[in-house]
Amino acid sequence: MSALDNKQLLNLMRYAPVAVVFVFALAVNLIAIQDNREQAAQSIETLREELTFQRKESIRSQVHEVYSHLLVEKYKAESNLKDAAKQRVYEAYGIANHIYAQNVGKSKAEISKIIIEALRSVWIFNGRGSFYIIDSEGETIMNAANTHSEEINDWVLQSEETDVIRNALSINQKNGEGFLRWKIKKPGSADDKEFEKIGYAKKFEHYDWSIVIADYLADYEEDVKNELLKWFSQYKYGESGYFFVLDENGVLLAHHINDFLGLDFVLGEKINIDLIKDIKDKIKDGGGGYIRYSKPLTLSGMVILDQVGYVKEVGEWGWIIGTGFSSQAFEKNLRLKEEQLNELNYQNLMRLVYLTIASMILLTLSSLYVGNLIARRFEMFQSKINADFDELNNTKDKMEYMALHDALTGLPNRILMLKEIKENINLIKGENEKLAVMFVDLDNFKNINDLYGHYVGDLLLIAVSQRFKVLMRGRDSVSRFGGDEFVFCFPQLKDRKAAQDKAEEVRNALSSPIVIEGRTLTIACSIGVSICPDDSLTAETLIKNADTVLYKSKADKKGQYLFYNNLISVQIMRKMEIQHELARALERGELSVHYQPQMSMREEKLVGVEALARWFHPSLGNVFPDEFISVAEESGMIHDLDLFVFRRACEDLYALSSNGEGALKLSVNISPVQLTEPEFFCDLVDICTSVGIAPERITLEITENVFIHGFDIVKPLFAKLRQQGFGLSLDDFGTGYSSLSYINSLPLTEIKIDRSFINKFLDFYQSDMLVRMIVGIGRLCGLVVVAEGVETKSQLDKLLNYDCDLVQGYYFDRPLTIEQLSEKVELCKE
Repeated sequence: MSALDNKQLLNLMRYAPVAVVFVFALAVNLIAIQDNREQAAQSIETLREELTFQRKESIRSQVHEVYSHLLVEKYKAESNLKDAAKQRVYEAYGIANHIYAQNVGKSKAEISKIIIEALRSVWIFNGRGSFYIIDSEGETIMNAANTHSEEINDWVLQSEETDVIRNALSINQKNGEGFLRWKIKKPGSADDKEFEKIGYAKKFEHYDWSIVIADYLADYEEDVKNELLKWFSQYKYGESGYFFVLDENGVLLAHHINDFLGLDFVLGEKINIDLIKDIKDKIKDGGGGYIRYSKPLTLSGMVILDQVGYVKEVGEWGWIIGTGFSSQAFEKNLRLKEEQLNELNYQNLMRLVYLTIASMILLTLSSLYVGNLIARRFEMFQSKINADFDELNNTKDKMEYMALHDALTGLPNRILMLKEIKENINLIKGENEKLAVMFVDLDNFKNINDLYGHYVGDLLLIAVSQRFKVLMRGRDSVSRFGGDEFVFCFPQLKDRKAAQDKAEEVRNALSSPIVIEGRTLTIACSIGVSICPDDSLTAETLIKNADTVLYKSKADKKGQYLFYNNLISVQIMRKMEIQHELARALERGELSVHYQPQMSMREEKLVGVEALARWFHPSLGNVFPDEFISVAEESGMIHDLDLFVFRRACEDLYALSSNGEGALKLSVNISPVQLTEPEFFCDLVDICTSVGIAPERITLEITENVFIHGFDIVKPLFAKLRQQGFGLSLDDFGTGYSSLSYINSLPLTEIKIDRSFINKFLDFYQSDMLVRMIVGIGRLCGLVVVAEGVETKSQLDKLLNYDCDLVQGYYFDRPLTIEQLSEKVELCKE
């Protein structure tokens, strides 16, 4: 490129960005100004709609609020009438009681006359209502209705007398006071319509009178309506809010201001017939609606007053209530709001214009500065590109290394491990050679992390990886799979024996202790091995198989190596299938409980049973307890399984043999895992309570496995179980290493001789001696001794000679279903 071309390029770098930024900024700001104007117009229209809606919604809300208030007052009328009647009766009662107390020395006739004269002048219910005093024979002592005509009083008394007297006397006989309700025709009424009357009666004990005060409910409601009309004439909300009340014919009943809806109306006059028609159209079907009415304010009709209102029917009273506002006043307020919004938009627009000019100047100057800066540094960057390119290549190599290696140990990671295994598989194809993939897991590595911390654990992993690297020869490779797991690949092996030698080398690499920051740590490993091509020809499958057999190796015995084979795969698959199906076995009702009879040696009869879980699967067939119980313990399903067996056994045995003397005993095996559950004790007690079986009939069988990791935890639990009444049996007694110490320190009630001793004690002196010793220990410690696995008459006779308490085994019966057990119990009774 010529010197002229370079100069043109530099000028382009300096001034082209300035021109582009200026044009772009100008266009953006012009668009922003136009958009601001459009938004301002839209905001004004939106403001108009929102204010109109809010104003109309405000008057609608006010009407509905007042309507709710009217309904409340209507429904309170009856309650208020009752309260008023009761209060007036109590006042009359108080007056009578006071007069009686002040005139104790006078005769009944004199006192009665004073009381009646005093009460006759009592004013009730605004000049209405009935006021009676009735004696115990139903005779009217006083009828003071406070009406203007004695003739009306007599008519009321004759019409009401029978019901009033009967109700008053009934109340006196029961409670001494209470409310009355009846219907009757009003005095002077032209038709035969009856009106409901409500009153209150109270017994005057001194003379066995009944004081009764009552009033018509309709008259009392009329008082309430009149009070509400007065309330409407004074009700006001907001700055100029008003209310009006019309009857169903359009007559104005109440209003707050003289100018109702822009019309000069007074109370008692009808409003415009067209307006009434419009109102009735809006309120039909008991609803409400908006009305609009215009009225000329000048003779020429040039000035019109436009009103917007909302009306609603109060059907119970035949009223129409409503409120409204002036459209002109609303428009005036709206124009004020629009002017304020326009002023605000104008101010925002001017700020935007100023900001636009400032931003354009700033962007132009900035672009000019940046363009010059770029041009000056262009040549400097050009000179550094080559140096940076070399550094970039080095960084790329480091990134690739980090992507394929473990950050802690520096060993290859999973990605590189798979690549190397695949390459080695291709290498041995066609050759009479083998390749071994070994999946290695450090034993009890978590304990080191928990004891010394993860920092020491990381240092240990680094030290282990260094020892593993020393084992590598030729194309051998080792990688960190994750956590404390490593994967080895040993290609070009002659045979399986060579793979075994490699596995021994890996184990021996960790045979000597490792010193980490002054701490001497001992670590071992478990190894799973798969062979190519014997087990698979793919790297992923070889790793999976090695991992699978590692799981089996750690489960059987840690610190060993185990080669993959189809039998192990079948065993693991079976275990996984059992775990999967066991989760649904309870729901599908596949699990059941069988019962092994326990016979008393002394009484020669059936005294108890041991509950045993059984599982029949449609495709797996009969699954042995040794299989599914261990799976349940490992997977956490043992809790539900044990509780199912316990509850079913309690229900079956209680139904077969109720509590009391001679009731069958029940032995239930309890998993060591189950004993560590916080709710275990409460669950057992709750089941016994719900079923009804006595805990004293139940013996819980435990093995020594429960004490290996939790003796201090389960010991208090055993004490609580014994306090509740449960028996405790130490199963497989004599097979553990500390059975005698458990007898000494636990509240046991029973020991069971393991079947392995019973099988041999007829032929081997040592087994015979152990059986005799266990029976003797049980007798000395006051424990029941149970021998399990009795299958022959000779075994039974010898145990009888040793004075064993209980026996169970196939000699008597195999485990029975509850139906078979029921038949056996019936036979024993015969």
